[in-house]
Amino acid sequence: MNSYLRFSILICLSVLLSCSSETNEAVKSLTLHNGKIWTGDESNPWAEWVYIENHKIVKLGSGSNFPAADQQIDLKKKLAVPGFNDSHVHFASAGSLLLGINLLDVNGDESFIQKVKETTQRLPQGSWITRGDWGAYEAWNLGSEGSDTKKAAWQPNKNLIDDITPDHPVLVTKYDRSEGLANQLALDYLGINSDDGILTGATLSAALREIPESSFERKLAEAKRALEETVKWGVTTVQDMSPLDRVDIYNYLLDRDSLSTRINFSPSRLSEKDNMMAKGWVIDWGENPSPSGNDYISFGTIKSHIDGIMGGRTARFYEPYEDNDSENVQWRGGWREFSQNLPQFKKMLIQADSGGIQLRVHAIGDEANSILLDVLDTLDQVNGPKDRRFRLVHAQVISERDFGRFQGRNIIAEVQPYHVTDDMRWMEERIGYERCKGAYAFKTLQDIGCMLAFGSDWPGTNASYYPINPLYGLYAAVTRQTINGQPEAGWFPEQRIALEDALKAYTWGSAFATFEEDVKGTIAPGMLADIAVIDTDLFNTAPSEWLEAKFNYTIVGGKVVYQSN
Repeated sequence: MNSYLRFSILICLSVLLSCSSETNEAVKSLTLHNGKIWTGDESNPWAEWVYIENHKIVKLGSGSNFPAADQQIDLKKKLAVPGFNDSHVHFASAGSLLLGINLLDVNGDESFIQKVKETTQRLPQGSWITRGDWGAYEAWNLGSEGSDTKKAAWQPNKNLIDDITPDHPVLVTKYDRSEGLANQLALDYLGINSDDGILTGATLSAALREIPESSFERKLAEAKRALEETVKWGVTTVQDMSPLDRVDIYNYLLDRDSLSTRINFSPSRLSEKDNMMAKGWVIDWGENPSPSGNDYISFGTIKSHIDGIMGGRTARFYEPYEDNDSENVQWRGGWREFSQNLPQFKKMLIQADSGGIQLRVHAIGDEANSILLDVLDTLDQVNGPKDRRFRLVHAQVISERDFGRFQGRNIIAEVQPYHVTDDMRWMEERIGYERCKGAYAFKTLQDIGCMLAFGSDWPGTNASYYPINPLYGLYAAVTRQTINGQPEAGWFPEQRIALEDALKAYTWGSAFATFEEDVKGTIAPGMLADIAVIDTDLFNTAPSEWLEAKFNYTIVGGKVVYQSN
């Protein structure tokens, strides 16, 4: 059986096995009734029914006197909320990880063999098995707050998997990219001799460059798998930073009425600014600024980076890391992409801003965030003040002296609350207790007028996995605990926020970040009918129960795209 045919079967099976059985038929009108509906609209926060027609919400109310519709769904008192809008997703990476291999929690022979074997069963013959990122949780257990550090070092060997991968070239990597493992089939393709399959340094870098590009069929299968996961968790919009060729995949799905989640797309390289302007992928800065594109695929924002990440100790700080070894005693983190030449970096940001593009820039360390606040001052001076909604991506650690600079600026803190739950395992060890006071400071940012736009960073970094499930983000924002409930009072509990505020950040706040708050983020007349129904009442249950909650329905434009069994 050839690879193309196997991919066709894979795609068909993924659709048949999905719970999204309602995606094939659209109805003109829909009424959801007998529910507990949190609208996100401060003027009318609660309802019991909502009537939808032609993709939009027409009216809502309480009681049993609701309009008839082509389709009616009894919510059976379940909680309904605006569809979640994930402000930060790497959709292509997520699809690749779900369809490919995830080794983040693998640090032993048995689990490694099992994960590889499962992956060979998903992928057709000849498909490469790549990345994986083994050992990310080797030093800490998943769900750790940092008190159970383990110093261990596991290394795979090609002899573990050669017998089970005769038809799949394998080149997987350790989470820090310091090592890779190739099976014999991949070594033969690459022309490399190695008894154990371990590759490092320049040899690994060169080998990674030789991996063939995925086919259109594989990219399509990855996108469909990622969409299945997205709608399963009530996410109706993702703000995506994937390679440009994924836009072709999204348009392909949209043309076939198979795009079950809305996409706000951002190129993830600042060098794409000229290409964006040529394509018209810019914000319409009229009386009510809005993105270009349509209701399902929209554009206008570009993503860039100024520093690295905490997982690799490359986030840029004013002071050195607390856990530096003697050889790197003064290491404060590094710069990234074009920011290694700060004058040129600022010039490019100014050009993009003057061309009508909204800016979102990755910033983790306190010095990196401070420099971006300086850049925003420069944009006001050079291009004139306007409602830029400048997006600090992650805004992870803010220096105490910089918090006041957020006031009155309409800055978007594009943050991922689950980072708190996962990152606390290493934060105090790496930057110390005092600097952690300004880490993931959601309550302080909210109080000084910064708009919070919540997201997941799905599927995560090479050091962590971040789930798309927004209930994990809500849990982290409200409790500031690990998924195991530690620490008991929460990590820096003064930065906890209320459930309503967290929901708003994950719905209306994310829509505001893309200039789409007039059509998304609340359940109100005239808004797009994007709604999520949860089997657990978040307002009357302990946050620990949210981690086990499921979604009954996900509705996009009045169309049921997911229904649980």
